[in-house]
Amino acid sequence: MTDIIIADRYRLINKVGSGGTADVYLAFDEKLNRQVAIKILSRIYASERNFVARFKKEAQILAHLNDPNIVSIYDWGQYDSSYFICMEYIEGQSLEEIIDKQGIISPSVTAKYAIQICSALEVAHKNNLIHRDIKPQNILVTPDGTVKITDFGIAKSLIEDTTKTINVLGTAHYISPEQAQGKILSYSTDIYSLGVVLYEMLTADLPFRGDNSIEISLKHINEKPLKPSSLVSSVPLQIEKIVMHCLEKDPQKRYENVSAIKADLKNFLYQKPLIIDKQEEKEKKLNKKSITDKLLFLKRRPKHLDGYPVIKDDSGEDALGKSKRNSRLSLIINLSVSYTLVAIFLILFIVFAINYNNLKISQSVIKVPQVEKMFFDNAKEALASWGLEIEKKSDSYNNSIPENYVISQDPKAGNEVSKGSSIKVIISKGKEPSLAIITPNVVGLNIADATKIINESGLKISQTSKEYSNFFEAETVISQNPLPGSEIKTGGDIKLKISLGQNILMIPNIIGYDYSYVVSQLNSMGLNVIINKVPNIDYQPGKVLSISPETGTQVKEGDLVNIYIATSEQMIQMPDVTQLSVDKAVSILQSLNISYDISNVETQVDVQKNLVISQYPSPNAYISIGGKAILIVGQ
Repeated sequence: MTDIIIADRYRLINKVGSGGTADVYLAFDEKLNRQVAIKILSRIYASERNFVARFKKEAQILAHLNDPNIVSIYDWGQYDSSYFICMEYIEGQSLEEIIDKQGIISPSVTAKYAIQICSALEVAHKNNLIHRDIKPQNILVTPDGTVKITDFGIAKSLIEDTTKTINVLGTAHYISPEQAQGKILSYSTDIYSLGVVLYEMLTADLPFRGDNSIEISLKHINEKPLKPSSLVSSVPLQIEKIVMHCLEKDPQKRYENVSAIKADLKNFLYQKPLIIDKQEEKEKKLNKKSITDKLLFLKRRPKHLDGYPVIKDDSGEDALGKSKRNSRLSLIINLSVSYTLVAIFLILFIVFAINYNNLKISQSVIKVPQVEKMFFDNAKEALASWGLEIEKKSDSYNNSIPENYVISQDPKAGNEVSKGSSIKVIISKGKEPSLAIITPNVVGLNIADATKIINESGLKISQTSKEYSNFFEAETVISQNPLPGSEIKTGGDIKLKISLGQNILMIPNIIGYDYSYVVSQLNSMGLNVIINKVPNIDYQPGKVLSISPETGTQVKEGDLVNIYIATSEQMIQMPDVTQLSVDKAVSILQSLNISYDISNVETQVDVQKNLVISQYPSPNAYISIGGKAILIVGQ
């Protein structure tokens, strides 16, 4: 494996993963002295346009997305009749491996992982992309707990495609109901898949299982999942609410966006009210107010307006007027009683308040409560409840404590202070902003888009050069310096190498020239040359007799060219021994005094076993007397 080098720089070390259409290898970049991951499209799919287009699309998408929680792409190109993508190598495990080995993940760690997944999806959604395949297999976790999202092979652009999905792509256990039905998708489909991943982290199980993908998809559409706490009783109510809100069947009833999920996950971690709880409470109040207003309206409405006739008693006074007079008298009596009760209550309350206040004054010394790592407003309320005040001493950047949370307090928790004292606190301003800019990745983008991204990042293009490329289309960026992800000062320079497209060459007329001159000329054109000797007494040895492809043929840089040169040495033509048994082929070669080497290859076809599948030199090609042939034999 260490003998395989891709693109003259990436030395393969070992295979680290294999998917349905591609294999992933750990490799070493010999130019930059670093480990990278190389994803190679399987040969059987390299001739399929759809798979090649999807593979190329993944590289282009990753080139647009620059985020600490998304795997970075460094390079892409052709290799061995297929294609490769060079990516950031992530040391760690997939979330699937972690769940398989560890089982249930604690709610706090689950929330921290999910917050990072949300950050990655925020970037994708801001770029109008739906991932469509969020699942533990595509989520990598480093030893320090950093989450990296990968595999954007089936990501979908909302701008480029607003039609229904013709094929249901994704993994059955994690697809949304609308994805299973082939409906028009929105960012909400990623929210549903994230809900399934959250469910699996908390329970080490899936919301729905079945014998096949169709059965599972139907359950996503029709059935309501069990609550996580019914499987694992220790799952907190708050994070369960977040999960179940993500798993709503109707996309409109889920979180509005991943930013809202991220906010609620932070609320869970810092024990603050959830956004969805506040929304539910607001809706309940609105509903209650609506019902109360209706009841008051009905109560205040005069009965005779509802069509009831006016009824008079024997004295000639109408019954309604008499009823009103009696009602007024009853109301006056009730009010008198009520005012008396209120007065008594107020007297008792004042007496209690005076006694309670005296009691508080007597308790002049209290222990300071803990407010470090609390939200500032919550800390202020907590101290106020103990009769203490809060004083903001200073603000400070802190990479581990969120903005507006307390970093430290003075006096510390547990110290005794007089009631009314001020507790000085230092408040976090969040992560310290970096003075440097991270260079964006523009490899694979056309020059117009690359220029726009670089300028918007506060950088500028100082130099461009152009060269031919068999993989990159004309006017797209082949490479950049500094490399993507490097730190650079605001206004810094970036150098770009731009593709001229494929270099179309024409085989020159070199018949009759000396072979050393011909080889030098063809190599300078970027062509690879194979020299074949042909016995000929009419030409001086070393002169070129013919070339394949023939003169005037159009070829591409890197193509293979055969030249046939005259020789005076004795040679014989190589016999055709293909499809013969190895014993018979060896016998023929020995009779012609041709030595041989045998290379065995595995074959799935029984009739090819012990047969010569191919040979070198090829049949009818010339070989020196006593020369050596190679036979490829099936086994």
